[in-house]
Amino acid sequence: MLKNIEMIFSELDKQLMRKKLKLNVICARGYVLKHYGIRETRDIDGFYNSTPEIRDIISTIGNKYKINQESELWLNNSVQNLNDKPPESICELVYEGTNLKIFIPPLEYIAGMKLRSERGLDIRDVAYIISYKKIKEPKSFKLQLEKYGFSDVDDSLILEAFSEAYGLEWLEKYYVREENEFLASIQNISSKDND
Repeated sequence: MLKNIEMIFSELDKQLMRKKLKLNVICARGYVLKHYGIRETRDIDGFYNSTPEIRDIISTIGNKYKINQESELWLNNSVQNLNDKPPESICELVYEGTNLKIFIPPLEYIAGMKLRSERGLDIRDVAYIISYKKIKEPKSFKLQLEKYGFSDVDDSLILEAFSEAYGLEWLEKYYVREENEFLASIQNISSKDND
């Protein structure tokens, strides 16, 4: 697990200054959840432009603090292969050094990325986000996801995350309520047709 991340970012900033390099990172996935205290992570997935020099600096710091993973560096940009980069305009600056800036997108953006991946662990993370943000309405959550460009997310995955966040009893009540609203709307349409 990543501990003392501020110290590690400070070390990265110093090494970047020594080499006269600048680095902006938009973090994603587990690190954003760690930032909000939702869960721990072993590495930082981020969107950034890498060079061999930057990769060497990251690797050296990872070796020094024993935080590199067997198959990946503690700070890596492999997330770029599977996901669209969040616009910097929606991100929050969470660390600013002389040569290093670290940004995070909103939790709802992370939820969209995780819902798109459709993995079990990711659905659980979305449930943690829903609970953390105290989001009670799947429809408004879906609209928020669409605002960030995740209009292709499967509604059933959203409901699965909500049921994991609030339990099966919540899901049952939701289905009953939605069914009643749907039937009422059909009755309204039917009565207008008869007029």
